[in-house]
Order: sequence, then structure tokens, then C-alpha cells
Amino acid sequence: MTENQFETIFKDYFEFLSNVAFAMIKDEDDSYDIVQQVFVKFWDKRFDVNIDDNIKAYLHRATINTSLNFIEKSKRSINTEEKKLEIIPNQFVEKNTDFLSGEVENAIKKAISELPEKCGVVFSLSRYSDMTNKEIADHLNVSVKAIEKHISRALKELRVKLKPYMNLLLLFLVSEVGFGIF
Repeated sequence: MTENQFETIFKDYFEFLSNVAFAMIKDEDDSYDIVQQVFVKFWDKRFDVNIDDNIKAYLHRATINTSLNFIEKSKRSINTEEKKLEIIPNQFVEKNTDFLSGEVENAIKKAISELPEKCGVVFSLSRYSDMTNKEIADHLNVSVKAIEKHISRALKELRVKLKPYMNLLLLFLVSEVGFGIF
């Protein structure tokens, strides 16, 4: 990939990817930083990426993953600050909260990344970019019915893949309520 090709791709997709990141993290400056990170990594991998591949889907997925990592790091940072400010920490609940939230987030990321590519792109646009089915259909040049099928398939696969975590979440919620009472 030449510098001119990269520059064209950057100009074509920067705004779209910034909107994707902003939809997830709700901060304009951080959204721009995330997209810049995506493009830096993309440039570093320019020899490994085939220009004929669906670059938009590749960059979209990279932006979502980078945004999710940013959110995870932000949560850890906030948790650290909250722990410093707590007067009477409930260490048991905090440890389980951190473990479960990290475990569940990782499981969700993994499950989404294992979806078929088009299915994952449609699901991500639907859930993370707040696009309607019609907007996604227009954007991908497919029918609304196809979008509905992709989302339905994604939800079905995610339910199956994330089923083991449902019991952990219920256990966590019950233990948190129980400890909150005492």
C-alpha cells in the first residue's frame, strides 16, 4: 500500500470511524485518538493487509475493538480512583466485580469477534453505532431483511456463546445485593 492509498483511505473513513468510536465512548477527543491509533496500527500492518479486502469492515472492527479496550482501561482507572476514595471498602464485592466485569467483557468481545464477518459488522453497526436497520442496509447496499437476518443470527450465536456467563452474572447480582444489605 502506498502513502497515497493510505491517505485516501484515511480521508474516506476517518469521520465514519470517529462516529463509531464516539457512539461507544461518548467523548469526541478520545474518539479521534482511538481512530488515530487504529490508523497507526493499520499503517504498521500495511504490508499484511490486502488492499482488495473489505478495508471498511477491517477498520470498523479495529475501531470497535480499540474502543472496547479503551472503555475497559477507563473502567480500571475509575475503579482504582474509587478504591482510593472509599472509606470502608467491601473488598470481596470489589474483587468479584472486577473479575466478573473483565471476564464478561472478554467473553463478549471474543463472541463478537467469532461471528461471521458480515454478521459481526451488521451487529456492531446496529449496537455500537446506533444505526437503524434501514441505515445499515443502505450503507452496506443490502436489503433490510438481510440486515434483520444478520442481527437475528448474531443474537442467537451470542446467546449460545455467552450462556455460561449468565449464571455468573446472576450469582454476582445476588451476592452484591446480599452484601449491600449488611
